[in-house]
Amino acid sequence: MPKKKNPLAINLNLLKPQSNPEKLLVRLIRWLLSSGRFIFVFVEALVLIAFATRFKLDADLASKKEAIEEQIPYIESLKPYEILIRNTQLKLSTIENITKDSSDWPEIFKKIADQTPSNVKITNIKIVKDIGDNKIDITGESQSNTDLNGFITGLKKEPTMHNVSIADIGFDQEIIKFTISVLMKKI
Repeated sequence: MPKKKNPLAINLNLLKPQSNPEKLLVRLIRWLLSSGRFIFVFVEALVLIAFATRFKLDADLASKKEAIEEQIPYIESLKPYEILIRNTQLKLSTIENITKDSSDWPEIFKKIADQTPSNVKITNIKIVKDIGDNKIDITGESQSNTDLNGFITGLKKEPTMHNVSIADIGFDQEIIKFTISVLMKKI
């Protein structure tokens, strides 16, 4: 007996297209009409927001400029005070630099006097101010060699003095005339 065909069965071939494929232009137009309109509305909204923001920012800028221009006369009226304050600051910084860079001269003279024996007479002290140390040239007279030696030894023992040396020495009518060169740290 032959087989009966099932009247409810559908023969469907999925590999064979049922209609003609759509052209690219048609698909693009269909997409623009469906989804593209939302993008277009979104971009237009952004343009409108930027346009409105520009007006607001221009208004803010104009108000700030007016506020600044209102303050200009007041600021210009303070110019003499500013010049006075700048001059005062310059004077104060100059005084500070001078006091910072200068040595304590009374202390230097006291240290030299403490080391000077009673028979040594100092005739001249020359101080040359330098960046690191002060160079001191001491010119004087002594009756004896032991007093001069004691003076030099005392200067060498002083912790702030170094490089103590005799720069010049001579005899004049049984008096020893000398010049001692000393480097002294700033005090």
